[in-house]
Amino acid sequence: MSDELAAIEVRRAARKAATAEARDEQFIVDMKALDALEETHGETCVKALHVNGFVRGLPTLVVVKSPGGTSYYKRFQEQIRAAKGNKQLEGSAQDMLARSSIAYPSDDTAQKAMLDAFPNMLNDVALAAVEFVRLEGENEKKG
Repeated sequence: MSDELAAIEVRRAARKAATAEARDEQFIVDMKALDALEETHGETCVKALHVNGFVRGLPTLVVVKSPGGTSYYKRFQEQIRAAKGNKQLEGSAQDMLARSSIAYPSDDTAQKAMLDAFPNMLNDVALAAVEFVRLEGENEKKG
């Protein structure tokens, strides 16, 4: 192996180690938030969606809370029905439900940064929110 290649490998290994350490530190912060939200809402009423890939300065997960018992889910249903197949209106309703169901990160700046880094975030959050209020058939029961 050439000296140049060896130097590159050393730099890469150091960078990967620093990234792993930063990710672990952020994951601890995120898990504390998840733990607190489970205590507040109940562990069956929140769900962590983990990101694919670490971005420095951003959470490693998004916590979704159940929309059950809120006016947001009712509004979502009304907007979907009123859309009558209009995908733009359905998408707006889905985004509204997703934004109202994000428990962590709680601030708008962090949510915007997460959405910039992970553009499918609102879709994933909306699907998770709907899963909370779905009923399961006998064949779907787990346990």
